[in-house]
Amino acid sequence: MKWLVFAFFQFYLRFCGFIAHAQQPMQPDNNKLLEFYQTQQYRVAAQYLKTFYSDTIVDPAVLGRLGYCYRMAGDYAEAERYYLRLYRLDSLRISTLLNLATINVQRRKYLPATVYYRQVIALDTTHAAAYEALSELMKRKGDLGLAYTYLERANDLQPSNSDIAYNFSQLCVNVEQYAKADSVLQLALETDPDNGLLLLGKLRVAEKRKNYPEMVTIGEQLRTLGDESQQVLSLLARGYFHTDKLADCEKTYNHLVALYKEMGEIDYYYLAMAYKGMKQYKQGLTYMDKVLEMAVSPNTAFYYGRKADLHDLANQPSAAASSYLRSFQFETIPLHYYSLAVIYDRKLNDSSHALRYYRLYLKQEPTKAEERYRTYVKQRIEELRPSSNQ
Repeated sequence: MKWLVFAFFQFYLRFCGFIAHAQQPMQPDNNKLLEFYQTQQYRVAAQYLKTFYSDTIVDPAVLGRLGYCYRMAGDYAEAERYYLRLYRLDSLRISTLLNLATINVQRRKYLPATVYYRQVIALDTTHAAAYEALSELMKRKGDLGLAYTYLERANDLQPSNSDIAYNFSQLCVNVEQYAKADSVLQLALETDPDNGLLLLGKLRVAEKRKNYPEMVTIGEQLRTLGDESQQVLSLLARGYFHTDKLADCEKTYNHLVALYKEMGEIDYYYLAMAYKGMKQYKQGLTYMDKVLEMAVSPNTAFYYGRKADLHDLANQPSAAASSYLRSFQFETIPLHYYSLAVIYDRKLNDSSHALRYYRLYLKQEPTKAEERYRTYVKQRIEELRPSSNQ
């Protein structure tokens, strides 16, 4: 009899346990979720999670998971919906504020992003990443003063953070605080002396400070580290030039051109001057021609023509004529001869110069698209010829 009572009691306990287990809601398989994350199927992961929870769920852990999935899937509007629900549950949670700020930046909604980041630093005055993000937002607004203040604070908090140090140094350069930029980079380099980004920043600052020996030292160090970017080679070559290492300057510039086919106007100038210093005058002339070619926009003649149009419309015919004549120093645009002739003919009453430029226009062999101008010019030459001295 006792045996029957004991057996019944065990059965009862197992039955009650089964009922309790059956009443518990099913939970998502974390291994399955991890697989979705690893294969970047974030939207699929979100849909999988939603099969286990109603849309009225208030569990912060679940809302955070859903927000994360949609944010990683690039569905920022849906992600924001879940993070806002988290925000309403707890407006002082820094992770929620950061996610909302990030989402608003992604959606180019910079004003609310700024509000959220400012809430973060109000709660945590040592949050360097929030100060850094606020600096970027202020730069977008054109407020360099606040951008500087925020990034300086971030740098004070994390002076060895290479990204913050580099960005702050560039901001210092923009406001011409070259010594400050140099000290910021030097401090970060003490922790990571072979950091290419920091060395590049220091190279750029060295040029601003006209510290040419340091330009050579850092430029050579960057090349040793494998950085042969156009910027590094250009600055290294300039450093060689200013330290009278003209052969090294020439060699570096030639290597730059071999790699990138072209370089900037100022670099061709330095190369020309390097050849001058080495008394290789013909090569120097070749590159000075290149400098002059690059110094002039291919549209310069066209721009002078449009300036002449404006002078003409402003009833300034002499200035208009001068601008058309100036345009010919850069390129011959046939229609400019026509316009110049018309100004001399109709505005300046100078038939001699009008005839000259009408004839020069015809010598350019105008295209068929300008047939009406050509017809008019031929007629006008016949009309002006008797009154001219030609």
